[in-house]
Amino acid sequence: MIDTDKIFFNPGELCTLKHEELNAPIMIVTEKVTKVYKKDNEINNSFVGIKCRWFSTDLKLQEAVFSTKDLIHV
Repeated sequence: MIDTDKIFFNPGELCTLKHEELNAPIMIVTEKVTKVYKKDNEINNSFVGIKCRWFSTDLKLQEAVFSTKDLIHV
């Protein structure tokens, strides 16, 4: 059965990766990323993903964009 409930992520919320990976970091949501494109003189916005930041194990700041399907709230 397909889960049709939409889960929203807002800036400042904590999340982590949904997949069973070792040492998945706890991340903070920074923004929703969209792509703007023009087609037939019409401007459209397309959702790309959620940008998150976290610190690696050697305390370096990391940043990446993830699909909402790959994230869960903490």
